[in-house]
Amino acid sequence: MPEPVLEVRGLTRRFGGFTAVSDLSFEIQPGEIFGFLGPNGAGKSTTIRMLCGVLAPSAGVARALGRDLFAEADQLRGRMGYMSQKSSLLIDLTVAENLRFFGGLYGLEGQQLVSEVEFRLREMQVWDQRDLLVSALSTGERQRVALAAATLHRPEILFLDEPTSGVDPLRRRLFWEAMDELVAEGMSILVTTHNLGEADQCDRLAFILGGNLMAYGRPRDLKEALGRQVLELRTSHFRELQLAARAHPEVLAAELMGRSVRLSLLSGLDPADLLAQLRQEGCTFEALPPEPPSLEDLFVELVQRSRTA
Repeated sequence: MPEPVLEVRGLTRRFGGFTAVSDLSFEIQPGEIFGFLGPNGAGKSTTIRMLCGVLAPSAGVARALGRDLFAEADQLRGRMGYMSQKSSLLIDLTVAENLRFFGGLYGLEGQQLVSEVEFRLREMQVWDQRDLLVSALSTGERQRVALAAATLHRPEILFLDEPTSGVDPLRRRLFWEAMDELVAEGMSILVTTHNLGEADQCDRLAFILGGNLMAYGRPRDLKEALGRQVLELRTSHFRELQLAARAHPEVLAAELMGRSVRLSLLSGLDPADLLAQLRQEGCTFEALPPEPPSLEDLFVELVQRSRTA
């Protein structure tokens, strides 16, 4: 197995008496899109800022591309890219001027700078906006320009902090298509998100809550590890059905989803008897076929475990 491009062990950050990130350990393999999943305030941005050298860790070690990430930061800086949640683009400059500016900061010049700027603008599908002021762009366009700026120097590791926050679904899809192209170039990407649909597209995930690592692995494996199956019951009497379902011990959870009740059951359980009992109790509903749990189910389960603990 190849050496990880990033290996983190025991990463911790304290602010006075408050621990924002506690003893995180994970690794990222070459060519991987690694998702850092968690609600707002979970510690995702604090973690990525430590890995990018913006914040010093209180404890822990990290190796990137075979080097000590904290002790050899200067040697690694040119091999890494970072895009923050809030774009650092200069809004009073044009798109092309911004990229030439950031390219210069990365040490690009002459024909190499010209070529990289054009390549990234076309790759991110913002070539036609190159002469527009950044202030005139939509949120989605700004994010793709910011991604172009962060990748001009062709980094080997790319850190993206909530890159699609506030972006509509179409522009979000375009952004993820661009990320796939960057991986095809040989980049490895760590992306923080609280969007479950995005998280499901990652090769592997780390779920953090309250600064603690709650789950770690491939999305499919994490969902299977829940040992659950999900059953959606459609009905106009959803509240009554929810209460009736919760009275049955084999129902692990019964949550409202629109005008349906979403039941969580053990994966090996045949739901036929349960449905028959609910109908005998006077409940009317249409049962959809059982399906595997989603990342949302995992999210809810981990939050409930955290609150119980």
